[in-house]
Amino acid sequence: MPKSTFFTGQPIFNQLLSYIPRTKVDRLTRKHNSDHYCKNFKAYDHLVTMLFCCFHHCTSLRELITGIQANAHRLNHLGIVHTPCRSTLADANERRSADFFKDLYHELFQYHFGVLPDSLPKSKLSDKIFIVNSTTVTLFSEVFKACGNAKANGKKKGGVKAHVMIRAKDNIPCFVHITSASTNDKTVMPLLNLPEGSILVMDKGYNSYTPMAEWTKKGITWVTRLNKRARWKCIEERPVSEQMAAHGVRSDKKILLGNPEKAKKVPLQVARLITY
Repeated sequence: MPKSTFFTGQPIFNQLLSYIPRTKVDRLTRKHNSDHYCKNFKAYDHLVTMLFCCFHHCTSLRELITGIQANAHRLNHLGIVHTPCRSTLADANERRSADFFKDLYHELFQYHFGVLPDSLPKSKLSDKIFIVNSTTVTLFSEVFKACGNAKANGKKKGGVKAHVMIRAKDNIPCFVHITSASTNDKTVMPLLNLPEGSILVMDKGYNSYTPMAEWTKKGITWVTRLNKRARWKCIEERPVSEQMAAHGVRSDKKILLGNPEKAKKVPLQVARLITY
């Protein structure tokens, strides 16, 4: 088979940008009105600039703009006509909606990896597993000691939190939601769109019985650690086989999870409690 010459002579960064269809960028630009009051620094220019920042690990606006200007002779490959100045980029970061970049990511994920199927009955176990977690990106450092609301323990919550769900098979985020750092993880659970037959693995910070009950009705299996304050009642004590015990299983119980006093508002549900 002859070697492909499609990327011959093109910089690596330009090859990566070729996987982003301009038609999708233009459509989302019109949807979010991202080029409103913008003369030169358009939404696509902003996208390329921020990707350049990520790939070259720039840590400041000055470093980013200097790097772009140093590669000014290659701007035609990137599709940028004008090099932005620091004030222009700073204004764009403040005014342009982050929803444009969020929707573009999800569109590209569906374009390259396909839409999540409605069910996964014939898939392998690894194909059914989805993992959700959050990470806090701090916006305060030693330089900004006076910024942010400090708690009694001295910690500050100034920053943003990224709630990310990945499919174990792809190891690529299929859901990303950005909130303030102080936002509780439970608020994101209703936003998760999972196919029937999938398995969701999450930490105990996402323990919320109402979404869990809805997932159970839809045939979605959820796996999490039990919160210390959780209310539950043992219904059945299951036997632990020698094979299970060899893997560290100490007990296997069928429980009724939830607070009976709040059963009308938050329904009780049958779950399996395994202790290691």
